Amino acid sequence: MLQNKNFMKLLSVVLAIVLWVYVVAVENPPTKVKIPNVPIKLVNVESLNQRGLAISSDEDYFMDIVVEGTRSNVLKISSNDIIATADVFGYGVGENYIPVTVTVPDSVSVADQKTTRLTINIEEMVSVYKPVNVIFNGAVDAKNEATVFSMTPEEVEVKGAKSKVASVKSVNATINTTELTSKPKIFTTELSTVDAKGESVKNIKLSSETADIEAAVYQIKEVPLEVEVKGEVDKAYQVTEMNVPEKVKIKGLKEDLENVNKITAEPIDINKVTATTEVPISVKLPSGIMLAQDSKNVAVSIAIKGISVKEFEIPSSSITANGLGDKLSLVINTQSVMVKVSGKEAEVGQLTVEDIGLSIDLTGMEAGIYTVPLKIQKEDGVSEIIVTPSEIHITINEAV
Repeated sequence: MLQNKNFMKLLSVVLAIVLWVYVVAVENPPTKVKIPNVPIKLVNVESLNQRGLAISSDEDYFMDIVVEGTRSNVLKISSNDIIATADVFGYGVGENYIPVTVTVPDSVSVADQKTTRLTINIEEMVSVYKPVNVIFNGAVDAKNEATVFSMTPEEVEVKGAKSKVASVKSVNATINTTELTSKPKIFTTELSTVDAKGESVKNIKLSSETADIEAAVYQIKEVPLEVEVKGEVDKAYQVTEMNVPEKVKIKGLKEDLENVNKITAEPIDINKVTATTEVPISVKLPSGIMLAQDSKNVAVSIAIKGISVKEFEIPSSSITANGLGDKLSLVINTQSVMVKVSGKEAEVGQLTVEDIGLSIDLTGMEAGIYTVPLKIQKEDGVSEIIVTPSEIHITINEAV
């Protein structure tokens, strides 16, 4: 009797397995499966760019999708087999809600779509010009210095949504110091845009994606510097302090440095110096020798009593545009300029950013990209004003 019961239990298990295999292999029942992290592609982004617009979001978009079909077909599906798109054609400035369209293989269908629309921010497209900043990744011996000889391009156009472009602190080209030798060679390096925190800024277009940089490692040597200071400042002023550097750091190949025991400079004439300042020193360098980074800006420091110097950073929003035609709009691509003001201590000391009047003349200009000179209003008591840069990049658009 016990044997019969065990036999019946075993038979039941075998029949259940056979039935399950039949249902799965023969009947192939319908089922549902969730496919996670399906990428959503934005299409017709170029149509926005052609209208002077750009997407300000820097994130990548993904969604979960539930597909259904026969078990054998559903199990074959992966995220690579599914196409999810959001078409931005025709949308304008501001927050937009873009429908998401999903396409799956004919063998299955969409049972559930977790994301039906994306929130996309669209802004005015602007551009600025920024210098390429070379970063050497890795340590170099203290007696050596990584050196850049040439770079193409030295400056690139940074284009994108207004808020994104404004967040770009620098355009970097990185070279690993382990690849450098004493013989100069050219590195083709990808360019990256980073913000003030050093984090990557996405959705930015550069006029060049790479830069060709000629670089090498040179030895450093400190040698005496001979500088002749000629003349005297005007009697109306008094020199309270003057520092003339006695040494300078140079770099080059070992065999070239061995023959250099001192460096001479062009004479410094202080006759026309009327304010506390630093007068750059023009050094006479032998062939194959360069100034080390620490001595790149070697100068004679002169402090003069009675004259004051003040520097201001003027944002582009404070630049007045005169003569802009009707039905035209202006974008100033240069973010800011530096203004150095010299003059009587009492007057210059009271100056503020609001007192610096910068303007540009756009009379007769049509839509296009221009480089225009800056004009500055001179305040009483100011003897000299230096604006850097003296010209700015602008874009004039036809008003929409």
